[in-house]
Amino acid sequence: MIFKKPLFLFLLILGIAIFLRTYMVTQIPPGVNRDEASIGYTAYSLLLTGKDEYARPYPISFQSFGDWKLPLYIYATVPAVYFFGLNEFAVRIVSVLVGIGTVALTYFLVLELFKKRSLALITMFLLAVAPWHIHFSRVESESNTAAFLITGAILLFLKGFNGRTYLFIPSWALLALTYYTYAGNYIFTTLLVCALFLIYRSRIRRDKYVYIGLFLFVILSAFIFANTVFHANRTKLSGISIFSDQSIVSERINVPRSEHANKIFFTKLIHNKVVFTAGRIAENYLSSFSPQFLFTKGGDNNAHNIPNFGNMYLVEAPFLFLGFTYLLFQKKTKEGWLVLLWFLIAPIASSITKDAPHSSRMFAIFPILPLVVALGIESAFSFISRKYSVVLMVSLIVIFSLNIFIYLDCYFVHFPINAGNSWGIGYQKLNQSLSLEDKKNKNVVITHSEYSPYIYLLFYSKYDPKKYQENALRYPLTQDGFLHVKSFDRFEFRDIQWEKDFATKQESDAFYLPHASASANTYYDEFEYRDIDWRKDYMGKNTILVDHISYPYESRIHKPNQEINIIFTSYNKAMLFIIEDK
Repeated sequence: MIFKKPLFLFLLILGIAIFLRTYMVTQIPPGVNRDEASIGYTAYSLLLTGKDEYARPYPISFQSFGDWKLPLYIYATVPAVYFFGLNEFAVRIVSVLVGIGTVALTYFLVLELFKKRSLALITMFLLAVAPWHIHFSRVESESNTAAFLITGAILLFLKGFNGRTYLFIPSWALLALTYYTYAGNYIFTTLLVCALFLIYRSRIRRDKYVYIGLFLFVILSAFIFANTVFHANRTKLSGISIFSDQSIVSERINVPRSEHANKIFFTKLIHNKVVFTAGRIAENYLSSFSPQFLFTKGGDNNAHNIPNFGNMYLVEAPFLFLGFTYLLFQKKTKEGWLVLLWFLIAPIASSITKDAPHSSRMFAIFPILPLVVALGIESAFSFISRKYSVVLMVSLIVIFSLNIFIYLDCYFVHFPINAGNSWGIGYQKLNQSLSLEDKKNKNVVITHSEYSPYIYLLFYSKYDPKKYQENALRYPLTQDGFLHVKSFDRFEFRDIQWEKDFATKQESDAFYLPHASASANTYYDEFEYRDIDWRKDYMGKNTILVDHISYPYESRIHKPNQEINIIFTSYNKAMLFIIEDK
């Protein structure tokens, strides 16, 4: 039997996991996303100045765009930036390593839970090739890092019952560190800790190591909560809650109330925040297990999913159902309860936010999700006779292989071409253009400050953090608590004032970079759709407008005169919109 060579299979699966998480990791995804650029530049700033972009020395919570990032991943990235420089590899290497580490730890966790090497190897393989986990291991991901910490913590916790109670100390320390890593773990880790006490209360001995571990957990947790949940991160939490979008609250509560002829007590009884909250959370929770989210589309955040592909393989669907059924109706063991509660707790953090289902906030379901699928596969084999098991095994290998190859084709071939507009490759090319000798001293105006284009320019130009801290100007806080950069150095982030800006074009040389939209399939007489010969096209021009564009086309640019030539170019579909003044 193949499972009689566990070491060989373990190393083979680990090798697959390493390859899928490192192959072309600096090119795919194409360029950094906004959070990657922010974390990378913040680590760079800490390395060179000991301060973040707001000139705060070694903070615990980083204000960033106003989303208040947690510290662990940022500080873990500082050594990577020191050794590898400020680039995609340095920003992603921490996530790559913890992703690979989670695959390895999962084998030992499942072995500890169920004492079955075959089940442990199947789960490990499913995690190694999981689309959801592969993608989050190839980008900067705090949720991926938290999943690694949780997996290690639970493994140590379970091993602590085997006469090695000293393992409870690192176990509780790792659980506390998840609060320093990802905001979704404020809820998930807290609920999981409650589940651990509920399930294992009779086995937790009154031991000095248990007390030391719990004391460490409480101290570490209290410290980060005092600096985040009860301070800075209140802005972030309020901005993503289901009540942050007042239009939805009005639509679901105030409008239905107004439709009643008489405003009686019954009206307020059924149209209120309590009923709305309960219904919305339930809706969000169930949508986290919807076929669309899991198998066909994924979430709505383009940084967390690849186009036209779900978070799981379609072939896993029946086995996910079988595995969940097995957990529900099996003779309950402590380990079975732990897996079931972990599985059910995971979507809660995402369910209380406005944009659920959310691939990152639900990532705490790893590594239990592939374990449930593996339990389903094991159950399927237990239902059929021995002579048909070979047929089922061959069928599974063929269908799984087909699903995996389709995903790899989507990810490594089509994803970098079709999703470039959601990543930073366009800004990388833009920075290269603006750094040319004939353009590096000109002023630059970029629209849509809310998209944070400044952070890409800081990242790709490796702009001096000390200079940025001294000359950056920002707009006032938005209603949601976000901060947008107004200007730094020669860059200004504002709307284009067409009449004024073009009226003075003879007096100053400037680049104007407005955000617009266009379709790769849309052509117009005045548009020339081609790659740009940067030096030829820009030579001798006084004013140039460049746009990093997305789809579909919406005509938002009003030409001040007919002396404007428009050129489209694309670099892996990361579109640049160039308007040149003749």
